[in-house]
Amino acid sequence: MRKRIGLLTVILMMLIGMTSSVVQVQAASSQVMQASDISGVKTASALPTPTTAPNGAAEPAERETSWYIPDWVDDMIHKVDEMIQSFKDLMSGKLIKDAIEGLIVLLVDELMTPLYDAFAKSYLFTPQIAEIALVQSGWSIFMIIGLVSLFIGISWLAFKIIKGKKDLGSLLKVFLICFVATYFSLTALNIANVGINWMASKMFEGIIGTSSVTYEGLDGQQILKAMIVGSDGITEASYAAQTLGELTASTSGGIFSLLSYLLLVVLPLYIVAVLKTLVLMFMAILVNLWITQSAYTGKLETMIGFANLYLRTLIVGLICGLHWAIFVKMQTDYGEGTGFSAAIGIPPIIFAILSALALLVFFFFFWIKPLMKAAQSPMTLNGANVVESMGKWGERTSTSLDSMGKRMGSEGVQKKALSMKEGSKRMQEAAKRMRTQRSVGKDKMVSNLTGGLSESVQGIVYQEPEQWLEEGGQVHIGVEHELAFGESEIKSSALNISTVLGEEGFRSVSLLQAPVAQRKKLTEKLSTLKKEYKEDVQWDESTGELILAGETLDMLPQLQKEGFNVSDVREGMYKDGAFVDLNNTPKITKLEDSSKAEQAVEQIKESLPLYTQAKLPQDKASAAYHALQDRTDEYPWVKELLLEQGALWVPDDYMEEATEVLEGMMAQTSRKIRCNFPRHSQFAASMLDEWRRSSTSKGLSEVLELAKDESHVFVPEELLTEFQKAYDSYRKDRTPYWRAKDGTVYVIKDRVPVNYGQPPLDGLDMGSFEKLQKEMLHRHEQQREKESQDAKKKEALSKSKTAGKPKE
Repeated sequence: MRKRIGLLTVILMMLIGMTSSVVQVQAASSQVMQASDISGVKTASALPTPTTAPNGAAEPAERETSWYIPDWVDDMIHKVDEMIQSFKDLMSGKLIKDAIEGLIVLLVDELMTPLYDAFAKSYLFTPQIAEIALVQSGWSIFMIIGLVSLFIGISWLAFKIIKGKKDLGSLLKVFLICFVATYFSLTALNIANVGINWMASKMFEGIIGTSSVTYEGLDGQQILKAMIVGSDGITEASYAAQTLGELTASTSGGIFSLLSYLLLVVLPLYIVAVLKTLVLMFMAILVNLWITQSAYTGKLETMIGFANLYLRTLIVGLICGLHWAIFVKMQTDYGEGTGFSAAIGIPPIIFAILSALALLVFFFFFWIKPLMKAAQSPMTLNGANVVESMGKWGERTSTSLDSMGKRMGSEGVQKKALSMKEGSKRMQEAAKRMRTQRSVGKDKMVSNLTGGLSESVQGIVYQEPEQWLEEGGQVHIGVEHELAFGESEIKSSALNISTVLGEEGFRSVSLLQAPVAQRKKLTEKLSTLKKEYKEDVQWDESTGELILAGETLDMLPQLQKEGFNVSDVREGMYKDGAFVDLNNTPKITKLEDSSKAEQAVEQIKESLPLYTQAKLPQDKASAAYHALQDRTDEYPWVKELLLEQGALWVPDDYMEEATEVLEGMMAQTSRKIRCNFPRHSQFAASMLDEWRRSSTSKGLSEVLELAKDESHVFVPEELLTEFQKAYDSYRKDRTPYWRAKDGTVYVIKDRVPVNYGQPPLDGLDMGSFEKLQKEMLHRHEQQREKESQDAKKKEALSKSKTAGKPKE
């Protein structure tokens, strides 16, 4: 019986506790309603009042219980509440979602933990390869091998030079340069790394704007967090407690952003960072091997290929850092509600993911593809193709530059573009020669040792240039026409001029130009005039100008009777030193150099229409006049133009604008042709000097523009035919010769270089014999390779026919 009573008591207490819990929740809801409703009903004072945690408190509010409920019962009730809430979460799917997200975040964090070191050491900055122990030991081994090999070669070449083979001096210089380069190669590579890292550091400071941060000391998590939350991920300590997975999952996009960021940004860029470091280490270890090989084989393309790969790898690292800095800045601005991402409402992490994909595509073509091609040719590192590609890009660039120069009318830009185009073509030819450099270098060395006998055995032939003059492009030059004008004239009748100027205070006068011999006598005569007439007479003995007005106009017949010459007299209008002739063409003449005379002239110009004749041939004047009549909407002053008897008259009021338009219409375009002389030739300056001394070609030599290196000349298009005739006539009966480094002069006889002793008097200086020899050896080697390939094709075709297979 007691047990039953105890059990009922426990059940009753549990029910009371549950009821108390329900009442507590209702009371809390009631208090919330009271806060928002002024006329709410008050809750009974017996109900428990919920507690509120103070602001900023991290601890949960303590549960209030009645004094009559034991603690263990309250704990049981609390656990039951949690079970009910968990059941609700389970039924709604929230519990499963949270569990899956937590598992994914945990797995992602565990996956990314091993990646952080690589990001810290080699993502933002290129590692100091000289400080890596493996690189130091590997480089040292190959340095010793290279120095010993080069020392042997230097000793052998020095011995041969002492024995009299001075032609090997240039090869000895190459070995000495390679010897020094081998010793300092790692230092040079490390300097390049330091330089690119300095550029990256300055770039981060400029873009992100946090100069107080030491970017070299950032760890992997800070680097990756900064792309999620901006520069706060570096400077704010509050983010250090969160893992990268938790931080990414808490952003907009949640788990999707986390997985996308991991798969499309973190893992690919991790591979790029690691591969970049491995490539730099591998190239630093083997650099001395490639230097030594270049010295012995003469393959310059190897070092060109090495420089190309190393530079591309450094640029990849710099671009990775630039990409990171840009999106850290974007995320920082987005957090502050500014910037491009905030303006369009798209989180920067989306742009970061998309840009990372674009970056990987760029890296494939810019870096991975050249790396694969170099790996296929480890002894040359694909250097010849690099030079050829540079030549092709240079040729395209020169074409664009030439087009820009023609549009701008810049002669200098066009000439630079043509020179660039010629240099690009030679670069492509050099790339083709690089592929045969090894055999050519060997043949040249053997030829020097045997005195050229080996060339005869090999059947190497020497030829004069196939083209003695080659057109290398055109330069378009705009020739401005400076328009000349005559004197201003008044386009109006004499009656109208008299009427208009009379209203402005001008007087009708006679202007007599007295001969020099009669001026003194005329002065004496005028001194006898009555006082009332002197106001109407103006006399200047120094110029011989006598102006008569009013009643004194009748003096001319009297002066003529007294023996004065009055034939040079003009009728016109006069005021304050300004005179307008009415007898002939109405023109303004300023008789005095004074401010009053200037004012009178301006008064005439304002009162009467003044025109100035443009000095143009009749056909051009007529063509310009009729062409401008169709442009009255553009130039209203065109209506004021006059065309009289084939002469074009321009109103003085619009002189400046009309002059600009007419000169633009008369402008012409002339062209200069670039003519290239044979490569390495040195006879062009002597040819022009001889033309200057001659009477037939002196004028031609004055208009030609010869390059400083005598490689080409610019010829006006209208003189091109004359230049070609003079050029062919000059070289027609002359003997081409080449000069060796030791002073020996060679001429080609029956396709063989022959020692000629001294330069011929009527010779053509074709430049260096060594360059000619190298060119002929390359041509021979290319021809031999072509014949070998043709033979292989014929053999393959023959086998396919024998086997009954159709030709592919």
